[in-house]
Amino acid sequence: MRARSLVAVLGLVALVSCATNKSSDKAFFDQVSSLSKEEILARGEALLAKKHYEEARKFFSFLADSFPNDPLGRQAALKVADSFFAERDLESLTEAQLRYKDFSNRFPNDPARAYALLQLGKCSFNQRRGAMRDLTQVREAADSFRRVVQLFPDSERAKEAAELLAQCEEDLAKHEILVARYYASIGAWEGASQRMEFAVANYPKSKAVADAADLVAKTHEYRTHTAVAPSATPAPTPEPKNP
Repeated sequence: MRARSLVAVLGLVALVSCATNKSSDKAFFDQVSSLSKEEILARGEALLAKKHYEEARKFFSFLADSFPNDPLGRQAALKVADSFFAERDLESLTEAQLRYKDFSNRFPNDPARAYALLQLGKCSFNQRRGAMRDLTQVREAADSFRRVVQLFPDSERAKEAAELLAQCEEDLAKHEILVARYYASIGAWEGASQRMEFAVANYPKSKAVADAADLVAKTHEYRTHTAVAPSATPAPTPEPKNP
């Protein structure tokens, strides 16, 4: 009897929840049906400013889905991505990343593509974990920022993209030099030389390379004495040994 009672209660809760959702959806559609596209966008922006992200997304999503090829519809699609980006947690950043990438791919000629690529890079940039950790996110961010600089050099987004790209390249250069110093510390000068040559060739303006002048000189001396041709690719990152 208790089991039957529990099933009945759960069924009633589900029915009430379903009815509530339908009522809420109807109220929302009744509301937006009386608004212009500009007013719908403004409602979403007001909610986003108050950090009511889920509610804001309802207005943006309705506008983006209803008018996908309209300038306001495209703007709303980016606002959906912005609402996820603003939440900053890993799941939200991943969702924002997918939406910025989708916008960039679907609308290659849209004036807002530079912004979408910049934000795409920021999604990865905000997930970076340091010079000696997995650099996948740093490389992805650098690729997006580089595309902004190359494709939209006169865009207002290009300056910010260039600054963030420099930070990414600083992390990448630092990684190469830390590995090179490790190789040097164990006398593996071939590996150290490959890493330093790669860092100097790819990140010549980085502070990390400038601060490693001593190692640049030592690896250059090694190359001079051994007369070994430089490698086109850096030596592999050594695997940490278990104690």
